Amino acid sequence: MSENREHAAGDSVPELRRRIQELEARLHALDAAARQTQDKGKDIPVHKQPDPTREEAEERLKAILENTPAVVFMKDLQGRYLLVNKHWADLFHTTPEEVVGKFDHDIFPPDMASAFRENDAKVAETGVPMQMEEIAPRADGPRTFLSVKFPLRDASGAIHAVGGIATDITERKNFNRALEQSEERFKLAVRGANDGIWDWDIRTGEAFFSPHWKSMIGYADDEIGNNFAAFENLLHPDDHARVMSAVDDYLQGRLPRYAVEFRLRHKDGSWRWILARGRALRDESGKPYRMAGSHTDVTERKQDEEELRQARHAAEAANSAKSVFLANMSHEIRTPMNGIIGMSELLLDTKLDEAQRQHLEMLKQSADSLLDLLNDILDFSKIEAGRMELEAHEFDLGETVAETVRAMSTRAYQKRLVLLHHISPDVPARLIGDAGRLRQILINLIGNAIKFTHKGGVTIEVGVESGTADLLTLHFKINDTGIGIAENMHERIFEAFTQAENSTARRYGGTGLGLTICRDLVELMHGRIWVESRTDVGSTFHFTAAFGRTSGISIRPVSPRAEPVVTAHSSMKILVVEDGHVNQIVSARMLEKRGHVVTLAASGEEALDLFNSEPFDAILMDVQMPGMNGLEATARIRQIEQDKGGHVPIIAMTANAMKRDRELCLAAGMDDYLAKPLHSTDLYQSVEQFALRAQEGGASVEIRHETAPMRTQAENPLFDADAFRESTGDDKLMQKLIAIFPGDSRKYLRKAEKALAAGKAQPLYEAAHSLKGMLGVYAAPKAFHLASELCEYAHAGDLKGAQIMFEQLQREITLLAGALTGFDPVI
Repeated sequence: MSENREHAAGDSVPELRRRIQELEARLHALDAAARQTQDKGKDIPVHKQPDPTREEAEERLKAILENTPAVVFMKDLQGRYLLVNKHWADLFHTTPEEVVGKFDHDIFPPDMASAFRENDAKVAETGVPMQMEEIAPRADGPRTFLSVKFPLRDASGAIHAVGGIATDITERKNFNRALEQSEERFKLAVRGANDGIWDWDIRTGEAFFSPHWKSMIGYADDEIGNNFAAFENLLHPDDHARVMSAVDDYLQGRLPRYAVEFRLRHKDGSWRWILARGRALRDESGKPYRMAGSHTDVTERKQDEEELRQARHAAEAANSAKSVFLANMSHEIRTPMNGIIGMSELLLDTKLDEAQRQHLEMLKQSADSLLDLLNDILDFSKIEAGRMELEAHEFDLGETVAETVRAMSTRAYQKRLVLLHHISPDVPARLIGDAGRLRQILINLIGNAIKFTHKGGVTIEVGVESGTADLLTLHFKINDTGIGIAENMHERIFEAFTQAENSTARRYGGTGLGLTICRDLVELMHGRIWVESRTDVGSTFHFTAAFGRTSGISIRPVSPRAEPVVTAHSSMKILVVEDGHVNQIVSARMLEKRGHVVTLAASGEEALDLFNSEPFDAILMDVQMPGMNGLEATARIRQIEQDKGGHVPIIAMTANAMKRDRELCLAAGMDDYLAKPLHSTDLYQSVEQFALRAQEGGASVEIRHETAPMRTQAENPLFDADAFRESTGDDKLMQKLIAIFPGDSRKYLRKAEKALAAGKAQPLYEAAHSLKGMLGVYAAPKAFHLASELCEYAHAGDLKGAQIMFEQLQREITLLAGALTGFDPVI
């Protein structure tokens, strides 16, 4: 159907109106010829002389008709075509000759032809030119034309035909229609969106704020002016400078996008958080001239974030309070346990009958079990709080596994069980990792296997799971022939406080935390843990763990072995600072038994008074005491020494077992660290490493125990003579190595000291690594351990920690040098 829109002829097509009058005049000239064409087949002779003027006009008219881009046509009052121009004919793929004499019904569909005829009739009846839109068909689809139709009159003024000029406006119509649809979609989007829409003309400052933009802050559409100043007035004063800076940075190209959060004042006086996003349009030179975007109300999100922040803060405060509570509880529980275990050790060294010894050993075993439970709870709490950290030291895997199996062998023997272990040949001897935590996992899993196995045995297997150039993942298997675990419990047993059955705790004891801690430690080692088990058949616990590879050294160091120190070789004058009476007795009796002279102080203030009044070879300092604590007392002592000179070794004693307690003590100026409960071997080694100070001018007390030449590790905590001899295999070589030790050690110490002074971690690592390799040959366990620690600090770039470790290593090497000088390998 045609779409007709009638208008009074006006200025819609001014480019055509200029030609209408000229065409009307010339069409009159063709009127006579057109009438002759109306009656086809009739031969009407015309006897006129040629008129040059008329011919010239006809030629001009023909040229206009042929070259105008518009469609031109003329019809008589019956609707027969009298004339069409070439553009009309080309448009419908025909010729002017084929069209002239035909009606619209001969050319177009009936509905369109009827519409054309109706429009022509209106022009003929009214005698007024009219403008309208008409639709005509084409093979590629209907086309829309803007037509101007006008009446043609004869010399007497009577209307005898209708002329028309039309232009194809299809593309313009399509464009306008698409524009209208786009505008309608935009309006719908603006009305339906949750975001407020804004459009800012940068050159004029005028802006468009959608109704929803205004309603977001409580205003009606007509209550806020449409300009940038209105937006600025609503900005929170604290946000104004930041927002303006963000706008400027974006427009100047310093920011790739505009997105900023700020507060806008609501009509009710409150502040709403807004997330603004926008983009700018730029001219050919890149200068922005327009910017548009959206506003999103994010007030609820900001409130949620604030609530979450407060909740996180409260959780952190609660976690911190829990950590403090655990530290205090650790101290409170460990302090009486120190008395129980210490007194048990002292009593076991006295003359007892068999029954008394059995009872006392059971008492000590119970205390040790209680300490294990306490350690489990503290480890679980540290892991749960994300505060458990693994160390990374070079260690001997075979020795670690063997020592663990040896430690568990007594329990296996008591139950008449076989306990075996096998390490695959493709597993390297030395690795880098936390040997202590690996031992903890193995002890827990092997202990469980022994606990739940009544006949048969337990085997431990270690193989390679996978590896890279730097890392090696090992696969550990702990097999037993025990009671097994029901299949539905295979996953649950790794959950906290869970055991395979409710009666397990009653039958076998335990906290239910052991496997949970194993799982968490394995995950920290980038591995996983699982179990395969059948009830009454046995279980196999698997776990994987990743370790670093070592680069290797030229002389394989003898792994240090911590053996008990039996006899002191020098008596020392020791100040014990401890507020607990039981712990005073325990530490004093242990030290006096070794031949040392002990002075007791019950507080930090008393310790300062004694320190100022008499000299001591070493001070054992409890960390937590009422009034002046151990850290404060140590700082005061170090200040006095700074003014007067000298340095007395201070060894921390603390029941705290939380993270970095050792580092805190060393940073406070202490020389070593002992964790309660005190064990005699640890106490003796820690104190007697400073014995040479007494020999060089400290205490002059007579040695109350007969001394013997230093031949074995049991007689000297500084180095293992037997292991030293084993690593060299030759007494003369031992003598040579002893002779060169002072010079070589000083050389590496100077290199390390120089690297520390220059703040260079790599040269420090190289010097420490050389020292470690050398000390391994001399079988000096403490010095080797300190050198390893120094390597780790240097590798991590922690020069502050390295400085503390270097000072300890330097003192240990000085003591070791003295001990080696007095050692005769021929004896």
